[in-house]
Amino acid sequence: MSKRIHFPLWLACGLPVLLWVYTYVEKMNSVFNGPEVYREHGLVENATNLFLLAAIVLFLVCLKKAERFWEKLWLLILAAGAIYFLGEEISWGYHLLGYDVNEEWMALNDQKEPNFHNLTGAWEIVFDKLPRQLLSVGVVLGGLLGAYADRRESWPNRPFLRRLIPPGDTLFVAAAANLVSLPERIGEHLFAETPRWLVLGNASGELKECFLALFILLYAYGLFRLFSVRVGK
Repeated sequence: MSKRIHFPLWLACGLPVLLWVYTYVEKMNSVFNGPEVYREHGLVENATNLFLLAAIVLFLVCLKKAERFWEKLWLLILAAGAIYFLGEEISWGYHLLGYDVNEEWMALNDQKEPNFHNLTGAWEIVFDKLPRQLLSVGVVLGGLLGAYADRRESWPNRPFLRRLIPPGDTLFVAAAANLVSLPERIGEHLFAETPRWLVLGNASGELKECFLALFILLYAYGLFRLFSVRVGK
């Protein structure tokens, strides 16, 4: 059976906690020391982009090392998903390159950008809400399967399936991605009026995306280590 990959505690748990604390510190600073400003390209947003870019590179490297058809297919799906995620996050280079976009398309986009997840109407469900929900559920399922596989040396009995299951250490960041709004919800029950610093607003969504991207990166790095060991042997 292929050996399971484990990450150091500072990476699997410490980094998500640090990003979570940073988001609240930044929120408190904006509330008490100045106007509340939602920044599109802050530390969390840039970290999301870097996590996804690194994951894409690792998926493609693994794709070159993979030998089985199903491994190659799964890695292609993972790479394509990460590319879509990153492309949407950076608006497909629109702000960086400043290229022209069709006016009819811009009229359908909430933020006047050439991405899909800001489209209005039914398209918003197809390109934003549905992929977001599927990914949110998928990372939790992956983390749970990984935690189970870490404790069962013979499950699953097919080595290549065992290899493709995410490391169990990813469960923490998967859970964190789905609990970013929990402090605010608790605050709603504890306080008559929820403190402004506790309400993350748009930053909550950005933090969730960052955690999802970190899960993808950890998964990609785990696959890279496993495929590298196999090729080495």
